[in-house]
Amino acid sequence: MPLETWLAFVAASLILTMTPGPSILLGMVHALRFGTKRTLYTALGDISANMIQMLLVAAGLGIIIANSAVAFQAIKWAGVGVLIFMAIKMWRSAPTLPDAAPPDRSSHPARLYASGFAVAFGNPKALVFFTAFFPQFIDPTAPVLPQLSIMCPTMAALDFAFVMLYAAGAKQCLGFLRRHPRLLNRTAGGTLLTAAGILASTR
Repeated sequence: MPLETWLAFVAASLILTMTPGPSILLGMVHALRFGTKRTLYTALGDISANMIQMLLVAAGLGIIIANSAVAFQAIKWAGVGVLIFMAIKMWRSAPTLPDAAPPDRSSHPARLYASGFAVAFGNPKALVFFTAFFPQFIDPTAPVLPQLSIMCPTMAALDFAFVMLYAAGAKQCLGFLRRHPRLLNRTAGGTLLTAAGILASTR
C-alpha cells in the first residue's frame, strides 16, 4: 500500500473512530466503575470483535449482512439486549465505593473483555461500515490480503486508542462520581441505556 494511501486511510479513520459510540460509552462506564487500567480489557474485547468483523468483510460475509435486513436487525437487537441487560444490572447493583470494594466478578478481566467484545460485535453498523469504507482505499489491481493486513491493524489500533482516551477522560472529568456510588451506578446505567438507544436507532 502506497504511503499516501495509508495516510489518507488513517486521516479518514481518525475522524470516524473518534465519534462516540456504544463501545466508547462502555469504556467510559468501566473506567468510572473499575479504573482506567482495567478498561484495557474492555478495549481489547472491542478490537477483537472489530478484527473478526473485518475478517468477515474480507471473506465477503459483510456484503451479505449489509444487504440482509433480517441479519442486520438480528445482530442489532442482540447488541441492544446486551446493553440493556448490563444497564439494568448496573442500575440495580448495590452502592459501594469502588476503591473500597473487594474485587467481584463484574471487574474480572474476562468479564470486562467479554462485555467489550459483545457490545462491539453486536453492532452491525461496523460490518456495513467496513464493507463500504475499505474498498475506497484498496487497489483492485494489487493483492488484497496484504492491503487488508495493513488496514485492519491500523483501524483496530485507532479504535483501541480512542476507547482508552475517552475512558481516561471520563475518569478525570467525572471522577467525583466515584465518591457517590449510588449516583455512579445510576449514571453508568443511564449511559449504557443511551448506548442501547444509539444502537437501536441504527439503520
